[in-house]
Amino acid sequence: MTIAPGERVALVGHNGAGKSTLLRALSGFSTVTRGSLRVLDTDMSGVRNARILRRLRRRVAQVHQGLHLVGRLTVIENVLVGAAARHPSPLSWFRCWPDPERRQAHAALSRVGMAWAASRRTDSLSGGERQKVAIARALQQDAPILLADEPTASLDADAADEVIGLLTGVAAERRVTLICVVHDLDLLPRLAERAIALRRGVMVADVPVTDHTSGELRGLLK
Repeated sequence: MTIAPGERVALVGHNGAGKSTLLRALSGFSTVTRGSLRVLDTDMSGVRNARILRRLRRRVAQVHQGLHLVGRLTVIENVLVGAAARHPSPLSWFRCWPDPERRQAHAALSRVGMAWAASRRTDSLSGGERQKVAIARALQQDAPILLADEPTASLDADAADEVIGLLTGVAAERRVTLICVVHDLDLLPRLAERAIALRRGVMVADVPVTDHTSGELRGLLK
């Protein structure tokens, strides 16, 4: 498969199909042992060089399904972690960030509607609010690729709508490539313009998203 810059792509399939594994491969956290994979002109096939992987990961932001936020830290401190690759020094380990990064982090929180929570402990927030903080952290990274692993999982309908709007809005504004793992096929028309279906690690469909795509894919993935 080939995913072009700026595309919004959904990865769909049953549990164990390989969706999350593909995301990990795209970000260099799973090693490709067969075949070939090229991400942002970096050949990822069998790459284990730490310097190459760090350089790639600076350019691939990710909203994990488990969010990977530190609950005891403030919201703004969690967002600033998105700048860690730009400041690999002991100062950032002790949360001493340059003023421009702090201003950018506050702007990212404003973009996702969470400016009011900057000084709050992250573990005091609701699930939907934490998801927005995770998106703000990805914005802070300022990467050309954004990966999201089931970004609406465990959210109520209103919170899911907000998260979908944020992801698609940010992708359009920044012209980033958005690749999402999607479990609920009914979300496809709002999240993606293209759907790639996997079954046991094999691509079984690669189709443009229309109002009928959800039903077609349900039949294919039975």
